[in-house]
Amino acid sequence: MTTDRLVDDMLALYHLIRRTSHPIHRGEMTPEQYWLLRLLCRRGALSIGELAEVLGVTGSSVTIACKRLEKAGLVTRERQCDDERMVRVALTDEGNARVESWQQQRRELLAHLLAPLGQHEQDALHQLLERVLETADASQEVGITR
Repeated sequence: MTTDRLVDDMLALYHLIRRTSHPIHRGEMTPEQYWLLRLLCRRGALSIGELAEVLGVTGSSVTIACKRLEKAGLVTRERQCDDERMVRVALTDEGNARVESWQQQRRELLAHLLAPLGQHEQDALHQLLERVLETADASQEVGITR
């Protein structure tokens, strides 16, 4: 079936992009460290407890990951004045730059993969992807899941 082949090809493209551009697959860090950095980039500074809850791991494992990331210069950990037990974690400028670098590497990889297509083909692909993404957005808005 054509749809099955298209789905398989889309999944193969997705895995190729992840395998070649993802810091976990390149051995730069653990999955927990990666998701912790991404979360801090999206939401800003969070407490150890908040990070643990969102990531679905224990506070002690977040603390260990944060200590390693702090040692690498990617995050800062700061105790709160009003409650010494509360530690807030934030990305450093270097941490923000690292996350942006991963996103840029992914963009460059995709640009390289699209380069063999002519402008007309790229425009057609863009229109098709926009339709697929619009449908996905609409499905999420009405709560459709599969």
